[in-house]
Amino acid sequence: MEISRRADYALRVILDLAMLPSGMRARARDIARRQAIPYAFLQKIIRDLCAAGFVEASRGRRGGVRLARPPESITLLEVLEAMEGPIRLNRCSREPHLCPRSSFCAIHPIWAQAQAYLEQLLGSTTFAEVAKRSLQIRMMQSRNGMNGASASLNQEPATVQVSKIK
Repeated sequence: MEISRRADYALRVILDLAMLPSGMRARARDIARRQAIPYAFLQKIIRDLCAAGFVEASRGRRGGVRLARPPESITLLEVLEAMEGPIRLNRCSREPHLCPRSSFCAIHPIWAQAQAYLEQLLGSTTFAEVAKRSLQIRMMQSRNGMNGASASLNQEPATVQVSKIK
């Protein structure tokens, strides 16, 4: 499974806005520059994010883009599914009734567990958490004079408990 460039850019836009002080607006051109997103493509993504209720955009001198909801209430899963539709590893993991083999397939429980883990992880990770981590990375980089590719926080990845399928 690979998410589209559109979804990746949408995640970057929401993260960029989540890192701003609450209620602050950003110019689309500034987001495009900071996130290395082609401006024309960014405009389409912002339109989609507005339609999905994640951002608000306004024109004019005091215009710009801002989050429509607090970053604590927006999850990675919500944004991905708004851009891509339902996330699924394969058809039978989301719709087992459509697979004639699901009742006797030895791989089906593994797909179901992986699907549940992915949904749990993405659905419990908010942009406030990701923004906090991003700020920690930036601070560490500036302290150590590192670029983005060489910094590491030496933190454990997020863990999620998902019950095993037997």
